[in-house]
Amino acid sequence: MKKIAIIDLGSNSARMIIMKISNKNSYKMIEQEKDMVRLSENMGKEKTLKEPAMNRTIHVLKLFKRLIEAHKAHVVHAYATAALRNAKNQEEFLFRVKKEVGLDLKVISGKEEAYYDFLGVINTIDSRDFVMIDIGGGSTEIGLIRDRKLVESVSLPYGSVVLTESFLGEHRVCHEKLKALEGFMKKEMKKLKWLEQGKKLPIIGLGGSIRTVAKIDRKHIGFPLERLHNYQLTYEEFQSAYEKAIQEKLSDRKKVPGINKERADIIAGGLAPLKVLMDMLDSKKLIVSGNGLREGVFYENYLKDFDIHNNLVSDVLRHSVENGLKNYDVNMEHSIQVKKIGLLLFDELLDLHKLGTKERPILEVAALLHDIGIYVDYYNHHKHGFYLVLNSRINGLTNRELLMCAFLVGMHRNFKFKKDWKEYDMLISEDDYNTIRKLALLLKMSEMLDRNEYGSVKDIKANISKEHAKIILTSNNSLELEIEAAMKSEDDFYKLFKRKLIMELRHIQKIN
Repeated sequence: MKKIAIIDLGSNSARMIIMKISNKNSYKMIEQEKDMVRLSENMGKEKTLKEPAMNRTIHVLKLFKRLIEAHKAHVVHAYATAALRNAKNQEEFLFRVKKEVGLDLKVISGKEEAYYDFLGVINTIDSRDFVMIDIGGGSTEIGLIRDRKLVESVSLPYGSVVLTESFLGEHRVCHEKLKALEGFMKKEMKKLKWLEQGKKLPIIGLGGSIRTVAKIDRKHIGFPLERLHNYQLTYEEFQSAYEKAIQEKLSDRKKVPGINKERADIIAGGLAPLKVLMDMLDSKKLIVSGNGLREGVFYENYLKDFDIHNNLVSDVLRHSVENGLKNYDVNMEHSIQVKKIGLLLFDELLDLHKLGTKERPILEVAALLHDIGIYVDYYNHHKHGFYLVLNSRINGLTNRELLMCAFLVGMHRNFKFKKDWKEYDMLISEDDYNTIRKLALLLKMSEMLDRNEYGSVKDIKANISKEHAKIILTSNNSLELEIEAAMKSEDDFYKLFKRKLIMELRHIQKIN
């Protein structure tokens, strides 16, 4: 077992995560802490860190150090970004941190910051082509990603704190000044000729200001999940949130649901670069990433032990699910067998359920995760599983797909799982729920067909007529227990598919 602490000291905030890597090479976050330190506050044209800001920051870093010691972290990576990159008294501050806190703080370049942002995104969001933007307090990183590769990147020395101090002021957002800010950022971005290759691509945004967009939208529409990672907005939804964030009076901005009172004074300056970028590229979609530099640093360190090419996992969803299965100590052989049976049933019964390539992966993931609730307790483990799927770090799925997976897990033992889907009708429609019922039935039958967990079912074929659906199971063992358990779903099968369910065993012939 190993524990890694990662600190990201930005211009506006200080953040830390502690990750635990188990003996099975699975990993999970065991600690997260953040604080608004405003390190770059009032640096001005002379580019010097001011005493109050340095004192605030050192106080927070001391608290981080105590958490690191409490968790007995084996390795500490402490990185500083724009504020220290630009500060003339950088060495003085680094010396104080070393002396007063006992941390070796490393100042990374803008290119390095963009690269770590990229690693944090590309390993946790299943997108191949996009433009990435990270708006911090003192800088803005922009990257062009094609075929999951960081093709171009830049770090601009303008972030939410810098732009607010330079153009807007803290208390009032003057319309003319905001337009001047947007014009300035447009001029700077137009210098990046490679950005033209990002036309029409989705934007993946990082940083506290961009997460605030998701929070504003979530509060406005009553979004039912807390998860912000992979939260997606249309351009119109972003524009609506932006207009709420740029209200003239600070007191009015503080009242907007979703805006942190500590961020209200700099939120307009923090979102203007994103507004300019979306307009320049005519981008119709914003994807919010909850992961960035800290997670990127983690993946660089974690993946190097497996000789992973370019620090990229090959399949975001598969990697995330496999990590979850290890964390929840799931019976892997049983889960893989249930997945195999579920996908065979899905393919053989295609003419009945009439679902397609979008629904098949949802069944696949749910089949693998169906027993994770046993980690909490066997009794009602389907209910525990529902909440674990929703609240675990399962990457590579949209929020809608994740919710559908959670329902499948919740219904795999009790087809009448008592969770009102209308609580989530913003994400899933009545048609989606009908799809969930079909997939949940296939999952329930799949688990029953591995009831003894011996992996006895080798293959499945189906013959479908107007009255019957005959499922032919191939095995070299007796399947009496499995067939009897699976046939308990025959009434639900008939209600959904209007066919009488029949199961038949075909023994594999042994060759002498």
